[in-house]
Amino acid sequence: MLQAVLLGATIVSTAALVVFGCLAIFAGLTRAPKVDQPALAEVQQDAVFIFRDQKLIDCSDRAQALLKALEEGSGGKSRRSDLAVLIDYLAPRFPGIKELLAELVHGAQIECEARGEQSLQLSARRQKSILHLRLRDSSEEGSLIALDRLSHEALQKELTTLRHVLRHMPSLVWQSDRDGRIIWANSAYLRALQEVEGQDLTLGWPLPALFVADDLGDQARLSLRKSDQTSWFAHSCFEAQEAITHFATPIDAAVQSEAARREALQTLTQTFACLPIGLALFDADRRLQVFNPALVDLTGLEPIFLAARPSLEQLLYSMREARMLPEPKDFNAWRRNILDLEQAAEQGDYSEEWMLDGGKTYLVTGRPQPNGAIALFLQDITSEAALTRSFRAEIETSQSALDALGVSIAVFGMTGQTLLTNAEYAKLWKVDPCADLADRGLAQALAGWSEACHPTTFWARLAEFVSTRDAARRLSGVAILKQGGKLEMTATRLPGGNTMLVFSQTEETGTLALPSQLEEVLAPRRDTKVSPEISRKLRGARHAGTRLRV
Repeated sequence: MLQAVLLGATIVSTAALVVFGCLAIFAGLTRAPKVDQPALAEVQQDAVFIFRDQKLIDCSDRAQALLKALEEGSGGKSRRSDLAVLIDYLAPRFPGIKELLAELVHGAQIECEARGEQSLQLSARRQKSILHLRLRDSSEEGSLIALDRLSHEALQKELTTLRHVLRHMPSLVWQSDRDGRIIWANSAYLRALQEVEGQDLTLGWPLPALFVADDLGDQARLSLRKSDQTSWFAHSCFEAQEAITHFATPIDAAVQSEAARREALQTLTQTFACLPIGLALFDADRRLQVFNPALVDLTGLEPIFLAARPSLEQLLYSMREARMLPEPKDFNAWRRNILDLEQAAEQGDYSEEWMLDGGKTYLVTGRPQPNGAIALFLQDITSEAALTRSFRAEIETSQSALDALGVSIAVFGMTGQTLLTNAEYAKLWKVDPCADLADRGLAQALAGWSEACHPTTFWARLAEFVSTRDAARRLSGVAILKQGGKLEMTATRLPGGNTMLVFSQTEETGTLALPSQLEEVLAPRRDTKVSPEISRKLRGARHAGTRLRV
């Protein structure tokens, strides 16, 4: 019995020893060698990349997220390798990293610190064709950050939105360091760069500059020459975190509009400078904004005074002191006239002739302009006014001479319209056609004459004389007024085709005429041509025995 117990104990002890031995061997095999490895939490925070001949064969989660963010920031998957994309990201932060990696030999390792205030460290090691890159944050604050899922999703959504906005923004946006090297740019900048440099341009950091560095200081406007065309941009920038962010917004339409407006203004300025009419343009506050040289010549004011943009009232006061305004007897009434001038010019119905002391006459016109502005035009009409007064005096003298002749005179145009009558004509026929707006000319006059006289063929011959252009220059005849008296009439063709009629009234001296006498009264003068139709009418009247007073 004792032997059986001892045998069992021996078997159990042996089995236990075997089990512990196996556990010890397994623990020894699975234990990691003691090398300088970061803690688990630190490794999870680092971005580790493993490349073989420019091709990514493995990476950590952090590294994968970084590559994905770089691809989205550049507008999607590009044709470049992952190593080239990563080097473009590292180049602004680690100057010369591309050359260092190219010179890295088998078994060598390098450690780099990011330039500036960025707490980033980069370690690189090469094993034959394998390149190990490790990017870690050396700051204590950024080692581990606890973030809940909702906050993380909100940050990712905001980041996606910002990337989408920058990718489709028409403005050029880029960042440069203190030395002027471009360390970041949006898609619009990259597209503009390819348009200028060519589609075959290989992009690499730092990017080529589109604009001259000297123009990026305080310049508010930049120009870019591409495809034989100049594009214009409104430039602004701000500095933050050792980088300068630039914005260039296209303003081609605004620049073209300004150029067109400037050309139009130059054209108008040249036109106004050649005008003999003085121009004064006042804004809504009644300050002088535009004037031309003719205004200086007409008003005698100094150009320096006009260039100082005086008010309308100051301009008129200065003109009054220079005796270039009509001088009223009442000064208060003159001040009221200034207000009336402004109000009338705003309504567009101000037009007045200024009679100056020196014998000059100015025509002043006010016209309203957009946005409450008004424009005053000064025109020297001294010669025109003098000529008009001379013509008016000549016409009045001629009319007075016609009125004093003692005979009735009327002048008709080629189409029969009444051109001129005198006072004796209105007295004889009890009508003034020149004052009658509804006057129908010769047709109306013939009707009135025939109604006031006994029948005669002279009116028909007169109508034919006026309407035809034969060789006869004069037509004479006699008519008997119903109210008594003989009327001698003469029609004369004037130069230009007009016809003048002269009516001379004489007292009645005989009794009723015999038929033989009627022919003498109604017969035309020998120098007047009579149509066959009128001759037949005369013969018919003679055979009928018509008797008229003579």
